Amino acid sequence: MLLKSQDVSYCQLVRQFGTISEIVSGVNYQGNLFVRGNSYPHQQRQVAIAEMRRSYLDPEPAVACLLVADGEIETIWYEDRYILKIVEDASDIVTYFNLAQLVEEMRSPQGVKIENRSQSFRLPYLRCAIGREMVDWMSTKLSISRPHAVQLGQRSIDENWLRNLSNKQPFGDNDLYYQFCMDK
Repeated sequence: MLLKSQDVSYCQLVRQFGTISEIVSGVNYQGNLFVRGNSYPHQQRQVAIAEMRRSYLDPEPAVACLLVADGEIETIWYEDRYILKIVEDASDIVTYFNLAQLVEEMRSPQGVKIENRSQSFRLPYLRCAIGREMVDWMSTKLSISRPHAVQLGQRSIDENWLRNLSNKQPFGDNDLYYQFCMDK
């Protein structure tokens, strides 16, 4: 089915595989929830339609698909049986992110800038990141607001994935240094 972007409601969804939950981009169309698939330029609509047909016909049971046009891009959206619910508020977003996966991505070469830093007469801080840069990365990479990114950073401290090197407990959108606990 070919739809326009205004025909669907974009949302964040909770997807669960066993004990692991993750937040994914989704659309709500007539009460049914779909997750993002591949995107194609408008000129490749036939390629997108062919992919949708394969996805619908191959698996048992068949998977419902949508093709949503948003400007010059057309994106396939798939119905997903692992979706639990629509993310309603900040506590849902912060609760359902997989911190192990998030920390791994943040520490990767495409993640936040981690380096040795120093402050005047003090010993250097090894392998740390700046709170503001972490919030920038989380809000951009995860498509969440800055306050949600701060809440997620605090959850990372609370669950011992991250520590504030200035010994001030709360995580903040600031210039303080933070270190991943596995980098101590």
